[in-house]
Amino acid sequence: PATVDALTWLWSSPEALAGDLATLIKPLPLLPARPTHSVDDPAPQLRLAAAALAEAIETHAEHAQAQIATAFDRKVFDGRRAKRPSFDKAFGELFAGRSAQHWPRGDKSHLGKLLPVQLLAFCKDGMEGQCPASPLFDALQAWWHAADAREQWLRQQATAFLHDLRDEARARLAELKRIGRVQTYDDLIDGVADALDGPHRATLVQQLRAQYAIALVDEFQDTDDRQWGIFQRVFGDSQETREAGLAPALFLIGDPKQAIYGFRGGDIHTYLKAKRQADAAPALDRNFRSRPAVLHAIEALYANAGERAFLEADIAFEPVHPGSTRVDADFLRDGIPAPGLTVRVLHNTEAGDLKADPSRQQASDACVAAIHQILGEARQGRALLRDVPVQPGDIAVLVRSHKEATRIQQALGAVGIPAVAAGKQSLYATPEAHDLRLLLLALLQPADEGRLRAALSTVLLGEDAEAIDALEREGDAQRSFQVRLLEWRERWQRGGPFAVIADLCAEHAERLLGLLDGERRLTNYLQLGELLQQAAGQTLGMHGLLDWLQVQMAHADQNDEQQLLRLESDARRVQIITLHKSKGLEYPLVFLPFVGIGGGAPNTEANCTVYANGRRELHWKLDKDDSWSVASTRSAQEQEAEDARLLYVGLTRAEHALWIAAGDLAGLAKTRLAPMLSNMAALRDHPDIAVIEGPVETRPAQLAFEREGELPPVRALTRRVPHDWWVYSFTQLAHADAGHDTDAAATEVPAPAADEPAGVDLSLDAEQPAVASDEIDPRFMGSRFGNVLHDALENTDFALWGGWQAGQPAPGEEAEVLRASLRVEGYAEQDLDDGVAMLTALVGQTLTVPLPEGGALHDLPADARRAEIEFHFAMQPTAVPALLALLHAHGLVRDRHGFGTRRRLEGLMTGKIDLTYVRAYRWYVLDYKSNRLPGYDAARLTSAMQHSEYDLQALIYTVALHRWLRFRLGAQYDYTRDMGGIRYLFCRGLDAGREDSPGLYAHRFDPALVDALDALFAGGEHAQARMAARARGDA
Repeated sequence: PATVDALTWLWSSPEALAGDLATLIKPLPLLPARPTHSVDDPAPQLRLAAAALAEAIETHAEHAQAQIATAFDRKVFDGRRAKRPSFDKAFGELFAGRSAQHWPRGDKSHLGKLLPVQLLAFCKDGMEGQCPASPLFDALQAWWHAADAREQWLRQQATAFLHDLRDEARARLAELKRIGRVQTYDDLIDGVADALDGPHRATLVQQLRAQYAIALVDEFQDTDDRQWGIFQRVFGDSQETREAGLAPALFLIGDPKQAIYGFRGGDIHTYLKAKRQADAAPALDRNFRSRPAVLHAIEALYANAGERAFLEADIAFEPVHPGSTRVDADFLRDGIPAPGLTVRVLHNTEAGDLKADPSRQQASDACVAAIHQILGEARQGRALLRDVPVQPGDIAVLVRSHKEATRIQQALGAVGIPAVAAGKQSLYATPEAHDLRLLLLALLQPADEGRLRAALSTVLLGEDAEAIDALEREGDAQRSFQVRLLEWRERWQRGGPFAVIADLCAEHAERLLGLLDGERRLTNYLQLGELLQQAAGQTLGMHGLLDWLQVQMAHADQNDEQQLLRLESDARRVQIITLHKSKGLEYPLVFLPFVGIGGGAPNTEANCTVYANGRRELHWKLDKDDSWSVASTRSAQEQEAEDARLLYVGLTRAEHALWIAAGDLAGLAKTRLAPMLSNMAALRDHPDIAVIEGPVETRPAQLAFEREGELPPVRALTRRVPHDWWVYSFTQLAHADAGHDTDAAATEVPAPAADEPAGVDLSLDAEQPAVASDEIDPRFMGSRFGNVLHDALENTDFALWGGWQAGQPAPGEEAEVLRASLRVEGYAEQDLDDGVAMLTALVGQTLTVPLPEGGALHDLPADARRAEIEFHFAMQPTAVPALLALLHAHGLVRDRHGFGTRRRLEGLMTGKIDLTYVRAYRWYVLDYKSNRLPGYDAARLTSAMQHSEYDLQALIYTVALHRWLRFRLGAQYDYTRDMGGIRYLFCRGLDAGREDSPGLYAHRFDPALVDALDALFAGGEHAQARMAARARGDA
């Protein structure tokens, strides 16, 4: 219980805890410190005090209320501090908590007003003697003290738990890294630091100095105290270097005004400390990036701000001189050098207080209008960068957040200006990856209406809500889409995923390119198609490809170069980038629309890192903890100082011109831009600054489209594409009926309630006892429930069902496994209990029914079985007549006279076996069926196997396993000895208590058939003919 209390005190959920772990294990002192002593839990005293308070309410509440009313009537209380309604609410809280003996004490509670000390404070001077008194108030005071003690104890427990958790997490992480033989950059730093504290530090220093005579550290403002300690001791003026007789040889290059990576561990205080210890060094006072006009304008801004610019006494703006590579004539507008800085002054047009969102909209409109104007002038030859018209790719808009980036990108797109939100993003983290996942799910189950609707709702397919809703009422429309799904599925199997995705992109290109980010989306689809095509080359199959894609999405990595977004025209678009990511970069024209908008949301983090006591400290928020208040205030101050440095980074990215929005913006006074605008008169008079006022054109005209020249001709096709090559499956072959077009037959959609191929006659022998349809809940029929059953059998723990008997609930936690399988297929919460009951019976019978070879599935060890093995085996050109002759000779698919119009089969055969297992050194193929049959005796099962052509499916599965065993076991493999056969379990008919084993079909194919079919798939026409003749007995 104490651990639970501590956990809930610190975190609201396991996800919140997981999100804080990376911060918690940082190598920083953790505050509050671990308690040095512990006391007993004061919960018993709190319970006694609560019981006494409840009794006092029962006995004295009426008298206490009268006392308060009298005090108000006699004007004992100061009316400025005590209000009668608040006392009514306080008594209401007392009464509400009496039965549970629990009362609120938060900021919104009025209960504290009834404490004796507070009542006394409410009294007017000189009237304290008439202060209300009651045993109820005394009991409340006693309970309050007990609650304080309990909270203090909980705070101590939570603090101790926090430190214990940190120690355990660090130890666990270290162990995982040791097992995985992994070292992080932090580990490398710690290793060197520890070695410098060890007995061989002198040797280490000498060897490092022998290898590296001088150390030069660039961007030193982004380092931290641990790294500085290493460099200082090895290359600086330290005890180690003096003992070794080595002179200091350490050079630090950095700009404290650009220290903006505090969230990554960068420590500006380390830089300042090192600067105080170092010898004076010359400043880098020449700027080769920017035009002189830009440098002079920035200098004017910081002259306005003065000491308020950076909020740090040791950091100041230092003017720089222009280098030799930039001149003001590099950027001309209407033939004259453009201003280095444009300040766009916006005025509030609405009454009332300024709000952040309208201010952002106003700033965004102004920014877009300014960019539109420059690009429009460039089209006319009036805005030139080094004699070349300005292009969208010459412009950068710097923002603070993804939300701001989206706003400005959409605003630019609305007036025809192409823009890209630059930065690292994994392709697998995009909406387009999610769209393709939904498409793949639908292709795997074309008859699944839910998956169909989900795929149609994607941006790629683009059906609106009205069209999707109409599918419920218009069967033809739904069937038409399902036919298309089957066509796409066949296209996927024939040409791979890229073929389908490219076709869909071409079909919907006009609509997609009409979206503001259409080119980006289209490129993402095609790039994902290429990656899926590469993955398909690993013979994953469609199910495997879906698994692969979902794994990539779950582990999207923005640092993986292969996953990064690609768009050839990105360089020709306006670049939208965050201020943090812009550091170290430069852009011809820079726009800063949002730096004048402040007043962001208050910090709600549970921790903060601050510089105090000469070090960085990690403070954790604990309720009513005074040290947290001090730390959070300090953290806010440090964040404000970092915001000032971030603004400096943004201002100094420009090569030729800067643009900022100012004026009546929400929270401007709280921003670090405000001090720079404190003397607007000086800015207006500055020759390199343009201050523009007046209304903003909120929606400029569309920027005209520029043609980029004619496309080169398409290369002529010079090689033959084998059209007969295909990826086949049992389902695809079963749908291809003789005498029909292959494509048309293969796109026949199974009936929604069927678990078997279309056209199967379930009536069989009418004289046999039948299962009435109304005996089975219609909610748990059809392919959807068949998927549920397969998922449940794939994920259940076989061994737990060993003692299960009919009528019993699912063992252990298996009910939750069954419930999860129902949720995967979208069953409603109100259907889950009935579904679990149905699944329990089906899974229980399936896992406990006796098998012909002895035992049952539940007693198969986990290492003796594999679920959902997916296979792909090669088929050389195979003549359909020869194939059918062989199958007919062995009594299979006698009613079939072809596979569509195909004369031969060539390519890959693919499938997924529900369960493959080994018993007594023999291998078995097992398939679960959820079909509803009129009866489940041996004759009906044989008939169902033939009508559904499951005998062909079983033979294909057998050949697949036969080939794999021969490959893995080599000469040691013998079909007759090692192959146990096939087991088809018709789960609705299984009964573990009956000796005649209804619902279980067992068979082992003749070795001659398996060898002949294997050879047929592997050989040429003549070999096939000989095999067919041998099978018929002709030779």
